[in-house]
Amino acid sequence: MDLTFDEIALGWDDDVPLECECDHGDDEAYAPCGRRAKWRVTIDCTCGEDHPRTVELLCTKCLRTARKDLGDEAITARPL
Repeated sequence: MDLTFDEIALGWDDDVPLECECDHGDDEAYAPCGRRAKWRVTIDCTCGEDHPRTVELLCTKCLRTARKDLGDEAITARPL
């Protein structure tokens, strides 16, 4: 199996839109948002336990909600 770097690093097809990864499920199951992702978002830990940053692909609506919930200082967003 001979994969190019792009195939390994991204695993995406250029013609397939990326879906938002925001979890809209409950405690029992993960349920992704399903809208088209437009932002690569880095989220810093805000609980004080020094957790590592997380990276998510979000739609504009979920990015707005994350900024409202976590504050602008904890979030860095870049367009896809």
